[in-house]
Amino acid sequence: MKQWIRRGLMSLCLLLCLAVLLVCSSDSNLGRWTYYLPETVEFNGQDIEVDSTLERSALEEDSFSQDEDGTLSYSGEALYGIDLSAHQGEVDWAAVAESGVDFAMLRAGYRGYGSGQIAEDSQFANNLTGAQEAGLQVGVYFFSQAITVEEAQEEAAFVLELLDGQPLDLPIAYDWEYITYDDARTDSLDAETVTACAAAFCAVIESAGYDAMVYCNGELGYLNYDLSQLQDYEVWYAEYADSPSFAYAIAMWQYSSSGTVSGIDGEVDLDIWFLSEESEAEEK
Repeated sequence: MKQWIRRGLMSLCLLLCLAVLLVCSSDSNLGRWTYYLPETVEFNGQDIEVDSTLERSALEEDSFSQDEDGTLSYSGEALYGIDLSAHQGEVDWAAVAESGVDFAMLRAGYRGYGSGQIAEDSQFANNLTGAQEAGLQVGVYFFSQAITVEEAQEEAAFVLELLDGQPLDLPIAYDWEYITYDDARTDSLDAETVTACAAAFCAVIESAGYDAMVYCNGELGYLNYDLSQLQDYEVWYAEYADSPSFAYAIAMWQYSSSGTVSGIDGEVDLDIWFLSEESEAEEK
């Protein structure tokens, strides 16, 4: 009898442990209860739990191939582009277009990581005119170092003033980054504030009738941004690899910072814009 009691207690303990480890969810399509362990991805040696409420990436590794010049191709429907700023100097946009580039993301301005002052990119007006006249699809981005929601809103208003209602083909992106090569006013900013600033910038942009998007790398995307608060906005993801490994859905992928394109002196960032079914229908 005692042996049976011990076995029963051991079985009960195992069931209790399993109940603690497993997450229970209802599968309404099958009309039954299913059990699963939270999914994780590894990033920088950490196991990051995947947020099941967010749209997952459908991009597959074998859908990408590398051309002889180092550029990547995607087997699905996509546009191929660049992103640049005054660092690239004067650009021959006709030559860029002839090289096969479909779109350009242009830096409209930036906030100094030390001074906190906002400035227009010195080549923005020339780049905007040149890229549009060359027939490229155009979007813009702002390099942010906002430390408050009010500063992020100020940055969005600055971009809108520069555009003055001019239509764009692609979104206006919020590009907030930690400064790793110098001391910066953003060094001690917490993840909650970083997320709030991104949301505030995007809300102002969309209230003006433009599409907003958030730029991030794996560190921001997994460890800093609460993407559940930003899921109304598309993601522009930076990862220099043969294929994007981000767990969540992305609209644009910055896959290189060392591309070469006719009409541009020196290196330039390379991007792929993944076309959704809605985008393909609009183009037709």
